Amino acid sequence: MKKTLFLIFSGAIVIFSVICIGSSPLINKVTTSAYVSANWGYLNCQKDSDDYKEAKETYSGNDKDQHLKSLKHDLNVCNRKKAVYGLEHASLILDVFLGFLCLILGLLHYFDVGKPFEKVTGIIGLATGIIQFILTLVYICYSGYIFTNDGPESSSFLKADSKGIYATRVGNENKFKCEFYDKDDENALYAKYNDLGKKIYNYDKDTYNSQSISGTCRTRPSSFVNNCNSGEGYISLLSTCDAFYVPIFSTVENKYLYDRWVTTIIFACFIIACDIGLAIFGFLLFNSDGSGI
Repeated sequence: MKKTLFLIFSGAIVIFSVICIGSSPLINKVTTSAYVSANWGYLNCQKDSDDYKEAKETYSGNDKDQHLKSLKHDLNVCNRKKAVYGLEHASLILDVFLGFLCLILGLLHYFDVGKPFEKVTGIIGLATGIIQFILTLVYICYSGYIFTNDGPESSSFLKADSKGIYATRVGNENKFKCEFYDKDDENALYAKYNDLGKKIYNYDKDTYNSQSISGTCRTRPSSFVNNCNSGEGYISLLSTCDAFYVPIFSTVENKYLYDRWVTTIIFACFIIACDIGLAIFGFLLFNSDGSGI
C-alpha cells in the first residue's frame, strides 16, 4: 500500500508541476498590456536601492516622507518581482526533476525490483517532499502576495467598480471623488493583478459597442493619481462628465494573464499537498520492515 501511494504522489507531483510550468506567466514569457514578462528577472533593484538611500540622505523637499515612501515602495515591488521570478523557475523545475526521480524509484518498488535500496528511496522521498514543500510554499506566498497586492501602475489600469467608474462628480461642483482613494496607500488607485480578470479590463461586446459614454469621460484626467493623493481623495476639474471611466479594451489578454496566474497558484497548492504525502510515505518506506502497513 505504501509503495503504491508513494508512486501515486510522485506521479501527481510530476503532472501538477508540468501543468504549472505550462501555465506559468513568467516561465512562458507571457507579455501583456499588464507588463508582466520575463523581464522581471532582469530588474535592476540595486538602482532602486541606491536611489532610496541617496534620497534618504540628501532629499530636502517638504514632501520628503511621502517621497521616501514612494521610493521604498518601488524598491519593495522590485525585490518581490525578482524573488518570484527566481522562485517560479527554481521551485517548479525542481518539482519536475525530483518528482520524476521519485516516480522512477516508485515504479521499481511497485514491481518489486527495488527491494535492496528501499530505505534509500525512503530517505530520498522524505527529503524531496520536505524540500519541495518549502520551496513551493514560499513561491505560492510570494506569487499570491504580488497577485493580490501589486499591479500594473499604468493609467490604463486605474481601479474601478463593475461599471468601470473610478471617479464621480460631487454634487454640481467641478469636483470629483476618487472612488478608491486610500490615504495610507498612494497606489490604491491602481488595479491589482487579481482585478484583471474582470470584464472592465477586457473586451466586452456591450461596452465596446456602447456609444452612450463620451470618449472624453474615458480619458484619464491629467495627473489623476497624483492629484487625488495630494487632494486627499478629490480632484478639481472643469468637465461635463458625471463620472470618469476606464478605457475600453479591445482584447482579452488581461483575462488570459489572470487565468494563467490563478491556474499556476491552484496547481502549486496541489503540489505542496502531494509533497506532504510523498514525505510521509517516504518516511514509512525508510522504516519499512518488509511486512507492509
